[in-house]
Order: sequence, then structure tokens, then C-alpha cells
Amino acid sequence: MPLPLLLFLLASAWLSFAVYKTSGTRLLLAFWVAILLGLALFHARFGFASGFRRFLLTGESRLMRAHFLLFALTALLFFPFLKEGEAFGQAVQGFLVPLGVALFLGAFLFGLGMQLGDGCASGTLYHTGSGDSRGVLVLLGFMAGSLLGVYHLPFWQGLPAWAPGSALTWFPSPYLGLALWLGLLGGLYLGVSLVEKRRRGEVEPLFRQEATHPLLGPWSLVGGAVVLALGSLLLLLLQGRPWGVTAAFALWGGKLAEALGVPVLDWALFNAPDFAEKLQDSVLRDPTSVTNFGLFLGAFLGAALGGALRFKDLRKIPWSTHLGVFLGGVLMGYGARLAGGCNIGAYLGGTASFSLHGPLWGVFALLGTALGLRLRPLCRLENELNARALVSQQGVPKSGL
Repeated sequence: MPLPLLLFLLASAWLSFAVYKTSGTRLLLAFWVAILLGLALFHARFGFASGFRRFLLTGESRLMRAHFLLFALTALLFFPFLKEGEAFGQAVQGFLVPLGVALFLGAFLFGLGMQLGDGCASGTLYHTGSGDSRGVLVLLGFMAGSLLGVYHLPFWQGLPAWAPGSALTWFPSPYLGLALWLGLLGGLYLGVSLVEKRRRGEVEPLFRQEATHPLLGPWSLVGGAVVLALGSLLLLLLQGRPWGVTAAFALWGGKLAEALGVPVLDWALFNAPDFAEKLQDSVLRDPTSVTNFGLFLGAFLGAALGGALRFKDLRKIPWSTHLGVFLGGVLMGYGARLAGGCNIGAYLGGTASFSLHGPLWGVFALLGTALGLRLRPLCRLENELNARALVSQQGVPKSGL
């Protein structure tokens, strides 16, 4: 058996046992769902940062359209459970965030940060799991930015904002809300398609026949969207809330800061009973941490199966790139705390929860991406001028997420 697969089996078996003993069956199942999600993100090259970048640079919208397909599928799957507010005897709720300055600025900073960090929140775990050592620097930046965001959060939450709400409650019938919400996503899909048609003369098909393998990959974008939507539903049913990523980075940063003597328990968020308890408890009791570990291992497995596991030597990477990706992590960590989530928790989770903050997060993250594209060359990060150049090196995109 190849060494990477043996390492995956040992790590996943050990974590499975530890999670089961610490937190029980539900979180163990969520851990394995997250492994599937990591595998899907890797095999489908389902990008968020790269999708925004390609759209602004070249007008190519295939990944953006895949986002909207994923959101529509996930919203459809979430609908019956969010409508009732429970599933199989467990309370279920979506992610709803107030619309205000904190959301808009946070999403903008996150969009800027994911271009400097060369990936988003899930992308940081994906890149690191598949061998990109720069992900360690982004993770450190994520924790630092998250801590700073937690410290400043009371100020941002004190600014005026519209109360959160769901399209399922805005209209006389939740079915009308569902139909209009799917219409909004369809309009966004059509809108980015028209931009691509105008800029490139044709629209690259989203649905197309591609050579795929269920284990070795690659997977089609449509196949990846289906698996990600189903996995998101399973996490909703197991955890009672949508899939999230960045809250774990704040928790990890808080634990590290507390160990170094920083009085984080005096800060507003960490002073809350639930979070204060998490600081003192094992990370294996934290659902977001456990699913992040699963995501990392799923990407590692995908890279190992596809023969794409490559470890980068940090000593051969320019210092400006080190600084850039670390600052990118700081901006994403800070932005995620202000915006109530990242590309997964806010963009996917919010949109699938029928909350207007999800699509608006995407708009302001796209604006932040526009600034990030101008700054990437300063960090010696390439801006692809042709989408096809993304697969020119060893068949693997340089920036998958």
C-alpha cells in the first residue's frame, strides 16, 4: 500500500476513535461526511477564490455558475427542514446574519484576503491537505485575524444594521419564497453567463461530458456540486445547522492565545458561556473543528489517490509570498468574524438558508477580489490571463479554491 494512503488510514482511524469516544456517533458521522466534502472539493477543483478571479480577469463564469448550481441544489435540500425547523426530532436552523456595515466590510476584506492567501477558508484546508505548505502560514494568519475580529466584534455589532431574515418568512407562503429565491439564483446564473458571452464571445458549457473516475478523479463540476450539496444536507441534519469553517479558527486562536497568557476570556465572544466552555474543552467536542479535520484528510486522500500530492519547500518561496499569504489569512479571519462566516458559512450556508446576506456576501467579496487582483503581483502570485492556463502545470490548478 502506498505510504500516503497508509497515513490517511491511520490518521482517519485514530481520529474516528477519538471523536467517537469524546463526542459520540453524530460527530463521528459528521467527520466522515467532511472527508467526502474534502475529496469532492479536490477532485472537482471546485474553486471559490479562483472562480471569482477568473470571472473578473477573463469573464469566464463556469465556476461562478457552478456556485449558483450548488446553492440552488442545497437550498432545495434544506427547504423542507428549514420550513419545519426540525429534522428527526432535532431542532434545525439556518445561518441568518444582519445586513449592515459589518457584513459588507467583512465580505470585502475576505474577498481581498482570499486573493492574497491564494485560497478561501475551505481552500486553506484543501491546499494544506494536498501538500501546499503555504497553507500553514495562511492558517496562522487566519487565527490571528480571527482573534482580532473577536476583540473588535462588539464595536462592529453596535453599528446600525437590518435584522436578519429568511425568504421563507417574507411571503404568505414559504413555497413562494422558495420559488422566488430559486428565481434569484437563476437570474445570477444568467447574469454571469451574459457577461461571459459579451467578453469572450461564447459561454463555456457547465454541463459537459468529461473523463472522470469515482475514486481517482477528476470529477466534473456538476458532480462536485451534487456531492457538496448532499454533504451539506447531511451536516445540517447531523449538527442542526449548516456547514461552517472559520469559527474553528477563532477557537484555535483563542486556545493558543490563552495558553500564552492573553486574557481572551475577558473578550465579548469568548466570555459567552458556550464559547468559554469550548476554550476549556477538547477540540474534538467542537463540530466545526472536527469537520475541518475531516476536510483536510479528504483533500489529502484525493491528492494521494490522484497522484497529485506535492509538498512545497517553504524555503524556496519568496519572502513576499510568505508575507502575502499570511496577511491574506489575517484579512480572511478578521473579515469572517465581521461577516458572520466565510465562503462556506456565509456564501453557501447563508444562501442555502434563504438569507439575503449570502448573495450580498458574494457581491462584496467580488469587490474585494478586484482589489486583491491588483495586489497579488506584489506578493509574486500570478494572475491567470487564460483560464486554461490553470491546468497547464501537472494537470492541477495552482489555486483550486
